[in-house]
Amino acid sequence: MNVVKINDEEYNVLDGDMNGLVNLQNHSCMCRKFDLEQLLCKHAIAVCRHLKLNPDSLASSYYPRATWVAAYAESIYPVPPQGTWVIPEHLNNIKILPPLSKVMPGHRKTQRIPSKGEDWSENKCSRCGVKGHYRNTCKQFVPITKKQQVA
Repeated sequence: MNVVKINDEEYNVLDGDMNGLVNLQNHSCMCRKFDLEQLLCKHAIAVCRHLKLNPDSLASSYYPRATWVAAYAESIYPVPPQGTWVIPEHLNNIKILPPLSKVMPGHRKTQRIPSKGEDWSENKCSRCGVKGHYRNTCKQFVPITKKQQVA
């Protein structure tokens, strides 16, 4: 990666795929990983190596090991069963409603979209054996068997 200095705070990193404009003052990069996750992206690490800086000095204060150790230093007790909770009366009478949502225009989806990793089995008609519809909506020709002719 080639690092090109623009000014004291901004550097352009040329990596071939997606060039990154890194601002050390604002802790930001054009790839947005540095902004959103507050972890150094490959462009910010390249600037740190170019300036001979410790990359850990630019990462968020949430990520060092000492912060994680301090967060879990105290005992963490399990939550007791809901029936044993003591809820003050003024909180018990508050009714919490779901957030207001706007109904979008157009047709609503009639079929549920399966989650990732969920098996999706298509419907199979019990009358003709073809996938994609039910017995009630079957329009396939089904030949009459000998049992049906006798009855």
